[in-house]
Amino acid sequence: MRKLITLLLGLFVALASGAQTKDEYVAQQRAQENSEGTRAVGCAPATALRDLEWNNVRALISTNGALWHNRSSSQGAYDVPKSEGVGVIYGGALWMGGLSPDLQLKMAAMRYGNGNDFWPGPLSNNGTAEIDETVCDEYDRFTTTYRLDAIRHRQYFECLADPDCDLSGDGLAGYTIPSYFYDYPAHGNSALNQDYYLAPFYDYDADGNYDPSAGDYPWYDFIQEINCAERRREDRVPLFGDFNLFWIFNDKGNIHSETQGEPIGMEIRAQAFAFSTNDEINNMTFYNYVLINQGTQTLTETYFGAWVDCDIGGFPDDYVGCDVQRGLGYAYNADAFDDPSSISLGYGENPPAMGVDFFEGPYQDADGFDNPLTSVFTDAIDSLGIPYGGIGIGYGDDVIDNERFGMRKFLYYNFSGAANGPPTTAVQYYQYMRGFWRNGQRMVYYGDGLTPGSGADLNIPADYMFPGDTDPFSWGTGGVQVEPWTEQTAGNPGGDRLFLQSAGPFTLAPGDYNNITVGVLWTRANGGNPFESVELLRIADDKAQALFDNCFEIVAGPDAPDVTVQELENEVILYLTNDNSLSNNFNETYEALDPAIPTTTTVGESISDDQRKYKFQGYQVYQLKDASVSVSELDDIDKARLLFTTDVRDDIDAIVNYDRDPTIGLPVPTLKANGPNEGIQHSFQIKQDAFATGDNALINHKTYYYLVLAYGYNNYETYNPVNNTGQDEQYKSSRSAAGGTAIRAYTAIPHKPSPEAGGTIALAQYGDGVELTRWEGKGNGLLDLAITKASEDAILANTFSESLTYQAGRGPVAVKVVDPLRVPAADFELRLAPDNADLDSESAFWVLTNLSMLADSDPSNDEKAVYNSKTAINVLNEEVLLDWGISV
Repeated sequence: MRKLITLLLGLFVALASGAQTKDEYVAQQRAQENSEGTRAVGCAPATALRDLEWNNVRALISTNGALWHNRSSSQGAYDVPKSEGVGVIYGGALWMGGLSPDLQLKMAAMRYGNGNDFWPGPLSNNGTAEIDETVCDEYDRFTTTYRLDAIRHRQYFECLADPDCDLSGDGLAGYTIPSYFYDYPAHGNSALNQDYYLAPFYDYDADGNYDPSAGDYPWYDFIQEINCAERRREDRVPLFGDFNLFWIFNDKGNIHSETQGEPIGMEIRAQAFAFSTNDEINNMTFYNYVLINQGTQTLTETYFGAWVDCDIGGFPDDYVGCDVQRGLGYAYNADAFDDPSSISLGYGENPPAMGVDFFEGPYQDADGFDNPLTSVFTDAIDSLGIPYGGIGIGYGDDVIDNERFGMRKFLYYNFSGAANGPPTTAVQYYQYMRGFWRNGQRMVYYGDGLTPGSGADLNIPADYMFPGDTDPFSWGTGGVQVEPWTEQTAGNPGGDRLFLQSAGPFTLAPGDYNNITVGVLWTRANGGNPFESVELLRIADDKAQALFDNCFEIVAGPDAPDVTVQELENEVILYLTNDNSLSNNFNETYEALDPAIPTTTTVGESISDDQRKYKFQGYQVYQLKDASVSVSELDDIDKARLLFTTDVRDDIDAIVNYDRDPTIGLPVPTLKANGPNEGIQHSFQIKQDAFATGDNALINHKTYYYLVLAYGYNNYETYNPVNNTGQDEQYKSSRSAAGGTAIRAYTAIPHKPSPEAGGTIALAQYGDGVELTRWEGKGNGLLDLAITKASEDAILANTFSESLTYQAGRGPVAVKVVDPLRVPAADFELRLAPDNADLDSESAFWVLTNLSMLADSDPSNDEKAVYNSKTAINVLNEEVLLDWGISV
């Protein structure tokens, strides 16, 4: 039957003549839209646009499903780094198509939004898949949500339900529900036969209805109710990311002016999301689509696809390729210098690579079997399985009929009038998704995949264009053994490339739910061949895949601390605090269980849950070159310099990760932290510029930039690089600040403090000690002691005294000045608690009382008069008491 379909489709293929540039093609499409835009009464084209710019990427999204393209300027709108105004994508969108029972092609696709196959809003679920312009207008918007808001909302309602919870103590006093919670499109209009449940929400009071005032919230699965290892057809899809854009669109709002195809009746619930991290994920964005067939017809030979117009800076000099085993399509520069073009800036030297990982696609047709994941080619073919884990999910997991396609086709096309040019009819869009050129010719291996004159072998059909050496089982050539094939090895000239990843064929029945999830990646090598950026892309993709496999729940390091800056003459002081209750490192209590850590060692010994946790270990303080440096660039010595490392006093100092080197393909030890093992320090005096040459003293009125990370440690089993077993990632640093907000750089401008507050005079310096008088107790705190001359004279004179005074900085407790401008003229009392404290007990703590404030008649000072230490005194931490400018 499939051969007959191929012949029938071939009759309808029409080729455009002549070559076009991208500028000419987009202009032609826009003119076509203007001439066709009033031909039918129905929904107007979508107008809502929004930038996804939570991390190091700025990506423009439209409610009609078109991605990463700015129609008003005819420029790409996927910029990385977002501050530099240069990007790697000109446009992107979903494609979908299949055959009705009478073999009519149903097709919907988008490219630049000049023609329209999609419109905003949900369809009716009564079989008619209807929508009108009122509904389209109502849903021509994005719903913006933040993971932090959902977490805080749940904390608030759990605190209300707990009689022992103190709203003030948990930082929830005065909490108000975010206003956008009430505009969240959780429910459809039943009177219009829309699905009642639209946007995912957590039903906190379990009444089936969305009501934020009853504790319900946009559903981020931060309590991890979803088991990612058990993916079935009834899977619920929550919101993902730290920041999320949610919208709904469909293909029935009007005529299909992009493909001229017949509508399917598809409703798409979409989300675009991003994470703020300190690694490659900071340069990624992700997209999930829940697709519901609200029509009445069952489609066969159905394909879904992700289309990308990839422009690595300047567009005329690009190559594309794919990594079959990873399900990754990518683009990179054809030469080592990326020149600007008429519609894009160039990256210059060492251009980056971009990629799209097709994590999951539609369900494979049910057959009553757990289709295998197997390296035996014939078994994979005969049992409808796969040979590589990166091109599907649910295979070989002992669950029947939960298999979902990944990338089953990868192809490219150019801006030209040839058979490998842009599609202009619905049939041509469909041909590309099936792995055929516009003229109905099957894509083949070698050369340009099309013409024998380029070296293409017409006898070897190819499902994957330019796979390199990533298909060792010859899965994409039907078992025919072939040599590695890339655009470089083929000698293709660089050009303006576009690529498509597709999944299918499958049967799409009325009411079927499907899921498509893709991630967009960006990496940039510091030198070498342009393909070096692709090698880095593969490493980044492994991280992205691990993130997807964990339901996009990042096993994060401890949140970065809050930093307070004090600016003095030729001097800066930084103070670290972790008293935000939304921080996963609140009071330095960070622990995070990593589900990727096994429960047994390689020799069969049990690994406890405690051993599978990362735990807080220390802080690292950096100076940045300028304000443009991102947290993912801290390893670049030209952009960031490590000033201080402070860590818990234990037997852990040097912490090593084993990172895979892209050149040699082997794990290489990398020193990530080396702490002095002297206990946690919370204040740092900076007098030198780490980037200066010659005289490196800080200069008054010059701006300096600082960033602080926290880091955690785990070493459940010593890493064996030969067998690749054990802990290869001992170090895990902050990916965000408290509550998921981005890690920020802090600015400091040294200056004389004397003009401040009517004339400020500092009578102490950072690090100065204070005199201590002992009234009761004993011990030396493991410190060198020295008493004052007055106490010494009293002892020599045999004069009885209940007290003993120590010289500044030479007492049994280390108290020093950390902020000379805040130290009050006051008497303090330091007492260990409880009175019968066992100093080896973790329940022991200390209380510092400002006696002057306690005696003050103003009751508002009572709370400030006493500091209770939050950590046991036998953990050698420096407690910074900022209000009083001292540390203990």
